[in-house]
Amino acid sequence: MKVKWMLLLPLVLAAACSGGGEERLEIRVMTYNVLCSFCNNEYAPWEERLGYFADIMQRNAPDLAGLQELTWVSEVDQFLEFMDGYRAVYFVGDSPGPLGLEEYPDATIFYRAERFRLEDNGYYWLSPTPDEPWSAGFADGLQLPRLVNWARFLDIDSGRSFYFITTHFDNNSPSQELSAPLLLERTAPPAERLPVLVTGDFNSQPADTAYRILTEGVAGSGFRLSNTFDMAEQWRVDSNLSPAPDYDTGSRIDHIFVAGDASFACPQWSADLHGYGQGGQYPSDHWPINATVSF
Repeated sequence: MKVKWMLLLPLVLAAACSGGGEERLEIRVMTYNVLCSFCNNEYAPWEERLGYFADIMQRNAPDLAGLQELTWVSEVDQFLEFMDGYRAVYFVGDSPGPLGLEEYPDATIFYRAERFRLEDNGYYWLSPTPDEPWSAGFADGLQLPRLVNWARFLDIDSGRSFYFITTHFDNNSPSQELSAPLLLERTAPPAERLPVLVTGDFNSQPADTAYRILTEGVAGSGFRLSNTFDMAEQWRVDSNLSPAPDYDTGSRIDHIFVAGDASFACPQWSADLHGYGQGGQYPSDHWPINATVSF
């Protein structure tokens, strides 16, 4: 009996020290712009890159991921083939938009269905008329429609709910500077009630105006986003290349932010710089960004 008691003692003490408080959730989050399949550039063909994406997703094993630049729903299905146990959330319209598409997975959420239950979801567009489907941009000239894809999830084991958002800001100025206040305006109300995780390709480096708006807020409002990179207890670059590639933290445009009714921590943040094929080529012009977020 003495031996059994000694083995149980640490568990008893841990329970006593918890004081019956709510256990923290820990979620592995990814954001990744995969580079559109039709983009004419020096990168490998889409079918070849799919194998690289499979390795990335399986090796990093995110609980939630926001992916940008998936163009066709068939590409979402291709990801789901190697992402066993995941489901996807993306825009589905009532009628074809200007691109001739009814479905638009440019900002898609992937989630582990065994862990999370989708409670609600919706979309708005980064434009002067955000509630008008397919409305495009703040800048003059040809711009693709950009949207914010949001979902409210229930963590099944804990019974706690939270919001997860992914987006893809346009790369033409002043779209970023005008998209940032809109994102804050729409994110603030749900953040008053629940924790919010915000991911995406913001086409905005830490020194850029749009980024400062997101992280400092706008006049008259105290609401802002916090970057997991800044709160990370440790961060690293994962790579299979030798010598290890340089990573300029000042040029980051893909971010994982947090906000809302919670005490957040980030035990680990990483950038995945694995290379593939002959010459160690990257599958995209962006790198996967990962953060372990607890709240």
